[in-house]
Amino acid sequence: MSLRFAVLSLLDIEPGSGYDLKRRFERSVHHFWSASHQQMYRELHKLHGEGLLDCVEEIQDGRPDKKVYSLTAAGRGALEAWVAKPAAAQKIRDPFLIQVFAGHHLPPAQMRAELQRHLSEHRDKLATYEAQNARFYRRPAEQQQKLWISHQPLLLGIETEKTWIRWAEQLLARLDAEIADRDTAG
Repeated sequence: MSLRFAVLSLLDIEPGSGYDLKRRFERSVHHFWSASHQQMYRELHKLHGEGLLDCVEEIQDGRPDKKVYSLTAAGRGALEAWVAKPAAAQKIRDPFLIQVFAGHHLPPAQMRAELQRHLSEHRDKLATYEAQNARFYRRPAEQQQKLWISHQPLLLGIETEKTWIRWAEQLLARLDAEIADRDTAG
């Protein structure tokens, strides 16, 4: 259900084609909501069919015509009504954390290798988020002011990744100490 409102939110900021929308999605909403290219296009067609989006075809030289979507008054109303509703807090659902929970069944070196792999992925994600954050601050001041609240999920993502990395580094240190203890004892 939230993909429809992610699409409406992005088109509320600026009209665009499916391609434009996908690029904007990847630079903003993607850090807390995922959708495939196909899901995005299906949602655009569905929203257009429901009268929540207008669609204008722009003729392009040497390329297929481009469909540019924008919110209708009904689309803006649906978005405003949805935003006004309370959202349920989400619980963490991470299969890796279940593996850590049952990690006493693995040798520390094996758990360490898996943790190191996840740590690398989280460091990459943090780098991506920080690059997106830097792009936000390169926007003109009036755009930053208009979109400051839309920027907050990215800031939460940055803090979440920093916390995850700090937690993983502490766990790695503990695993390293346990491995060293076993090596000296064995």
